[in-house]
Amino acid sequence: MPVSDFTTLRKKFPLLEQRNYLATHTLGPLPQEAFLDIEAYIQSLYLGKRAFALLQERYEEMFHLIETLINAPTGSVAITASTTAAQAAIAAAIQPNAKRNRIIITDLDFPSGRYLWKSQVQRGFEIIEIKASERMQIETSDVMDRIDDRVAVVALSLVSYINSACLDIKPIIEAAHAAGAIVILDAYQAVGVLPIDVISLGADVVLGGMNKWLCGGIGLAFAYINSSLSEQLDPVYPGWFSHLQPTAFAATFVPAVGARRFQQGTPSFEPIYTSRAGLLFAIEVGVKQIHQRNIELTTYLMECADANGITINTPRSAHHRGGTVCLEVNRAEIVVQKLAALGIDVDSRSSQRIRVSPHCCNTEQECQQLIESVVELTQRDKILL
Repeated sequence: MPVSDFTTLRKKFPLLEQRNYLATHTLGPLPQEAFLDIEAYIQSLYLGKRAFALLQERYEEMFHLIETLINAPTGSVAITASTTAAQAAIAAAIQPNAKRNRIIITDLDFPSGRYLWKSQVQRGFEIIEIKASERMQIETSDVMDRIDDRVAVVALSLVSYINSACLDIKPIIEAAHAAGAIVILDAYQAVGVLPIDVISLGADVVLGGMNKWLCGGIGLAFAYINSSLSEQLDPVYPGWFSHLQPTAFAATFVPAVGARRFQQGTPSFEPIYTSRAGLLFAIEVGVKQIHQRNIELTTYLMECADANGITINTPRSAHHRGGTVCLEVNRAEIVVQKLAALGIDVDSRSSQRIRVSPHCCNTEQECQQLIESVVELTQRDKILL
């Protein structure tokens, strides 16, 4: 898709017209159509119980859109409030035993998932934490070296939230499966900006959410669970939406077929409405096209940073990075605040790094403005790079 087409598509995102918004990795800008869906949701609130058919229709549409986006078979996706909730539902159904009781994680995984998996020591699991290299990247060989027949779960982030380092995941998945382990892949920082085909990827579970690169509402996540795994595991914390016939209100639990058995109670419908437009945008434009445009923008951003002596803490290779570039600056929180006052939105995850993630409808000029502003701020306010 030519850049000019993204220039036209930019008009769909009101926030991009108001700010130099480079924080899609945190909260993606909502498309204009999302605000129409929000109005539709508000109107449904006036209907009381008569709204149930409309809500159910939107709910089922969400499954279809997610499955389309990641090429997942019908019935292989569960909708949850967060990826942590999805991981918890799956973790609870996996039992340790004397021969297989290890879980592999890394120190670049998102804290919420790390908290959850580390807490499994209370249930008899042993946690193996792989440390990042000096380049702030998880080496594939370091993970593979720890995989053996004692490992039950390999739970990793495809793209690190800290610096956008992307795992070379295929060899890890193959090694884990050869050892009989389950692979649970947190793709929250990837879905919507990196093409994901769950069939070719081969992970047992792939997690994602709506409010980042998919430019949707907060409070809606999903889990793809391959059919063989979902049928093997019995839900430990089911709810009426995980029943085979939720509206039958049966006295005993009969699990739904496929991934939906890992859902629980009534979902939040507001993010279902607010997330529809972003999903449609990603599907219609194509994640491959979005990814290519992101590569162009992040590459240009890194070239500007290099030209101004700003250290980059994200892998250089497009194959080994997600959609974000991490720049090294001292007193990053202050830099973020001062940039916001100039109308430029980024964020930080340490005192020395800011995270910058161009939406596909951002421009090279906006990337250059960011770098120029960082340089000006650091020189003017004596915040040393």
